[in-house]
Parts: sequence; structure tokens; C-alpha cells
Amino acid sequence: MKKTLGDYSVLILSIIGSFASIISFGIYFSPHLDNQGFVGVFFLGIISIFFIGYSFYLIAKYRKKIRYADIFEEINVGFTELHSIDRQEDPSIELIIQKLGFLCDNLSNAFSTINGEKIGVCIKFLTFKGKRPIVTTLVRDRYSKSKNRKTGTADNTEHFIELNSDFQFIWDNFDNENIETSFYYERHLPICKDYKNSRLSSDWRGKVKFGLIDNFVRRKQWPLPYRSTLVVPVVPLLADEQNQKAIRGFLCLDSSKEGKFSPQIDVDILKGISDGLYNKIDKLNALIKGNGENE
Repeated sequence: MKKTLGDYSVLILSIIGSFASIISFGIYFSPHLDNQGFVGVFFLGIISIFFIGYSFYLIAKYRKKIRYADIFEEINVGFTELHSIDRQEDPSIELIIQKLGFLCDNLSNAFSTINGEKIGVCIKFLTFKGKRPIVTTLVRDRYSKSKNRKTGTADNTEHFIELNSDFQFIWDNFDNENIETSFYYERHLPICKDYKNSRLSSDWRGKVKFGLIDNFVRRKQWPLPYRSTLVVPVVPLLADEQNQKAIRGFLCLDSSKEGKFSPQIDVDILKGISDGLYNKIDKLNALIKGNGENE
């Protein structure tokens, strides 16, 4: 989240004040203190600097939480786009995809507000190629599309579930009640050693390891446009209606920065949206199958 000018002013003034106090202490007071007094004052100085930094951290943390109150308008507009599909007597494939794209735009705006930078949003559509589950990117937000991130038939990569850690984790374990599989979250993708992605070649890092600086090198060489991600399955919200067969796709957030998203808050928001998506994806699937049978 972006800091304000006031945040930086307070931090700079605090640091200047701390150094001024240290210098003044060294010039005027330290000559009159014995070793024990010097150690005591030095210890108090370290504690003061720690609390200044910690206070600044808390301000940033809780200001971000307050920003969640600012996203309801965007989410409400997004749901309005979803509900407008139901108000159509015979919605077309194009209309449903258009409305889902508008939803992605609204969600991108909402989570960008929270995080202080652009957040990518996409909806993945689950189908099967033979017996292998595969996902296609149904829609993305406009910002992501402007960054050459493709959707639908424009994407030539086949995204089989077993080739993607996020989708595979949810899909393979979804019926296992002993594992939390209602979401996948990774805040440091470049240094996640076992992360798989169908756009990520197996030899992207090469065979050479760099010991203590390996994580630094991985971050420098990371080829994907995002570095943290949060994924939830498109399933009904009620647990009694959830099973692997009920998964219709995935709702995904990603950021070009590491350490983004809050699984404690964001997951609950996305689960509610996924429940709203569920029937729309079913309706779209029925239309696509119907068109295929008529051709």
C-alpha cells in the first residue's frame, strides 16, 4: 500500500529527532556518565527507535484494513453486472463474457485500492481434454489485457491442471476435509521452489545454484508478470454443496509485487463472489455446449 507524504514526513522527522538526540547525548551527557549509565541510555535509545519503526508499521497496516471499507461500491457494481445477466430473457455467450469482464474490472479496481497498485483479476473456465482437466482464461480485467496477457483462443498455451500448482492443489485435495483447499495463496512466487505453472519452463532457472544468494538470483530471473497470487475455486458458498465435481473454474488475483493480499480477509470476499459466479458459468457452459451440438 502506498504511503502518504505525511507518513514519510513523520518518519523522517522521527529519524532526525532520534539522531539529534544521540548526537546531543554524545556531546553533552556521555562524558558525565559511567559505563553502566552509558549502557542504560544506549539501551533506551534502541528501544525508542524500535517503537518508532513499529508505530509506523502499525499505521500502515491498519490504514490498509480501513481501506476495505472503500471497496464495497466497486464490488456492488460488479454484482450488478452479474445480476443483469439474470434479467435477460435469453442472454448470449457474448453478453455473459462481457459482463464477467466488467466484474473483473470492478474487482481489479477494488483490490488495487486496497493494495495501492494495480492488481490483476481473471476468471478461469474448467473443461476436460479427454480425461485431463484443463482451464482456459475466460476473461481478464482491462489493465491485464493491456499488458499482453491473453484470454480464450488467443492464448496458445494449454493450461492442464496438473501443470499448475495453484489449480492442482485445490483440485486434487478438494474433497479432503483434513486440508484447507478453499483457496491457494503464495506471496513469494519467485522463491517458491516447488511452484509449477504451464507458462513456466522447467529450465527457467538453469542447473546452477547460487547458495546463499540463490533467492536473490531467482527474483532477478523470474519470468512471469506476477509475483504473488491468490486463487479460489468457483463453487457454491455452502459447504454441503461443495465437492470436486462442483468446481466450475477459478477466480484469481495476482500482483507484480511480492507479499500482497490477505488470506484472512480477501479469501472471504472472493468466496462470496465465486458463489455469485457459479450459476453464470453454468449458464455459459450450457450455451457453449448447445452451440457445439447445433454446428
